[in-house]
Order: sequence, then C-alpha cells, then structure tokens
Amino acid sequence: MLDKPLFMKKKEVIRRLWELLIEAGYERFLNCSPEELKDELLVDLGLDSMGLLHLMVGIETEFGIEWRASDVNATTLSTLDTIASFLLMETHNEIVQTYALAQHAVAGKAYFQVHRQLAPGREPLLAARSR
Repeated sequence: MLDKPLFMKKKEVIRRLWELLIEAGYERFLNCSPEELKDELLVDLGLDSMGLLHLMVGIETEFGIEWRASDVNATTLSTLDTIASFLLMETHNEIVQTYALAQHAVAGKAYFQVHRQLAPGREPLLAARSR
C-alpha cells in the first residue's frame, strides 16, 4: 500500500490511478501518459463498468478508501483528476475527524460518545481506517 493520498502530490495519485487501470487489463492506456489522460472522460476512453469496478477495488486496496454509495457517481468517477481530487479530499476529511476525536478525548469525553456523533455514512470509513 502506498502512502495516504494526502501525503502524495495530486500528480502522483493520478499516475497511480493510471497504473491501476493498466493493471486491470486496460493496456490501451499505455499509449498516453497520465498527464494526457487526467482530464479525459474515462467512459469516452473505453472504460466499461467492469473496468470501473476494478479501478474502485484497486483504489480501496491501494489507498484504504472505502467507497460509500453516495461517492459512486458519474461526477466523482469521471476522470483521473476528479478521482484524485476525491481521494485527497477524503483523506483530508479523515485527518480532520481524527484530530477532532483526539481533542474531545483530551477534553475528558469518551471516544465512543464522540464516535456516535459522526455524520451518517462516515462510520464505515473510520472503521476501515482503524484496521
């Protein structure tokens, strides 16, 4: 597993996403560099639903991101650039949540009291990170 996306440059995240596509069997992406593909619609480039599924599983494995149903949409998964932006944002949000939990714990509040107050849909992400 690589570093968390937040500790990577966006360009590095895009390159790794490009590599995941190639590893999933989309060798035609070898003809272009990740920089050339970053703003191209993946559907227009021939990525089908199985390819998208392979990419999402690769992202979960590589970056430790657990997809929520609300994250799986045409906007988030349209280009390598939007996927990289999403990964960076998710990692940032996780760090902010962890910091808030630590502040509450230091203030004398129990972890589980704070944990129950997380926004809906964030519990699976936090659980995946604690493994």
